[in-house]
Amino acid sequence: MNRLEKELQSYARAKHQKHDAFMKAFDTWEKEVEATLSKLENINGKLLQQFEANMSDAEAFFAKKEKQFARMFRQGGEFL
Repeated sequence: MNRLEKELQSYARAKHQKHDAFMKAFDTWEKEVEATLSKLENINGKLLQQFEANMSDAEAFFAKKEKQFARMFRQGGEFL
């Protein structure tokens, strides 16, 4: 085998190794991103559950305040 062929094989092997290393790094990155997104979805789901659980309390509070204001304004228009 002549020197040019050896050099070309060496160059091709180096390119292949760099490509494999890049693909491995990309696969690792992809797995980390997927894991992070999964964690975020889990956190978001828990927050949404808490929000929904507390929403009925908030709705009851604002309904009560709305009735109190309506009663206040009916009884004493002088506040306006």
